[in-house]
Amino acid sequence: MMNNVLPIYHLRSQFELYLPNFNMVITAPTGSGKSTEIPRWLQANGRVLVVEPRRVACRALATHVAKLEETSLGQGVGYQVRNESKKSANTKILFVTPGIALRMIRSGTADDYATFVLDEFHERSLDIDLLLALLRKRQKRILLLSATINAAAITEHIQGKHLEASGRQYPVTITHLGPNQTPEERRLAERIREAIKAIHTDGDILVFLPGKSEIMKVLAALQNIPQFEVLPLHGGLRLQEQAKVFSPSKQRRIILSTNVAETSLTLPRIKAVIDSGLVRRTRYHNGRGYLTLYPVAKDSADQRAGRAGRLGPGSCIRLWKNDRDLKAHTPPEIYRESLISLVLASAACGHPK
Repeated sequence: MMNNVLPIYHLRSQFELYLPNFNMVITAPTGSGKSTEIPRWLQANGRVLVVEPRRVACRALATHVAKLEETSLGQGVGYQVRNESKKSANTKILFVTPGIALRMIRSGTADDYATFVLDEFHERSLDIDLLLALLRKRQKRILLLSATINAAAITEHIQGKHLEASGRQYPVTITHLGPNQTPEERRLAERIREAIKAIHTDGDILVFLPGKSEIMKVLAALQNIPQFEVLPLHGGLRLQEQAKVFSPSKQRRIILSTNVAETSLTLPRIKAVIDSGLVRRTRYHNGRGYLTLYPVAKDSADQRAGRAGRLGPGSCIRLWKNDRDLKAHTPPEIYRESLISLVLASAACGHPK
C-alpha cells in the first residue's frame, strides 16, 4: 500500500510512544504525508479536529483522507468552512478553518474532540495563536504541524516533544530571471510570459502571485497561449471553482495562485514554478491597517519552489536577481496586526484578560 512508504511513517512508533503523555511539534517537508496520515493515526484515540489555515485546504484534505479511509465525505471524515459543511454524527476526523474552530470553542462543541491538530502552524495568524493559547489553557491534547517552523522554541513553549521526518522531495533547479534585484510588481504579466517561454519541461506550471487583482491581470495576458489551459486559484473563488485545479485534464495547465498553494495543497502534475516573489499582507500603522505588497521571506520562497519537486525533478524561476536581501522568516501576524480583534475573540471565548 502506497501510504506505507510515506516518509511520515518512519515516525509512527515514536509518535505512539509520546502520544499518551505529551503534546507534539511535528516537522516534515511538504509531501511527507503529515497532513493526511497523522489525523488518521489519531482517530483510534477519539475524535480529531484538524485546523487548516484556508478553506480550499480543508476541502481538499478532507476529500483525500475520506478516500484513504474508504468512507463517504461527510461520514467518517468531513469538513466545515464558512457557509459550507459536510459532516455527521459519525465524523471522527473533521477539517475546519481557524474561525470555525474558535466558534466551536465558544459554543462548547470543541469539547467533543480528543485531539486538536494545528496544521501549517508556521503561518501564525492571530486566530491560530489564540487557538493554541485557549487549547493549552483548557489542557487539550495538541499537535502542531509544519514544514518550516522554529521547532525548538515552539516545543519548549508547549512543553512537548519534537518529531522530525525527512521529505520525499525531488531536486528543484532554481533560476533567477529578470532585471530586478528584489521582487517587484512592475511589468509582472510581461515577465511571467517570458518565464513561461523559458520553461522546457513537461507538466503543469504553478505561478505564485500576491493577490486576486494580479491573478486577473496575468490571466488576461495569457489567454492567447493555445497549448495551455489557464486557471486561477485564490480564496475569493467559490469552492467549486477552486476544485477545478484538482480535476483531471488532458491539456497542460498554468495555475495562477496566491500563497494558498504554498503549503498543504498538493496540486497534481506540477513540474515547474514561477515565483513573483511577492505577497500581499496587512501592515498596521498609526491605528489603521493597510494591505501592502511585500517581498516574500526566504522560508516562503523555499516552500513555493518545493511545489515543483513533488512528482520528479522540477524547476523554479524566481523573477528577481538573488535571495540575499530576503528576510529569513515570515513575521507572525501578532507582530504586524492590530490586536483588537484578538482581544475581542479571546473575551468571546470566555477569557477577557
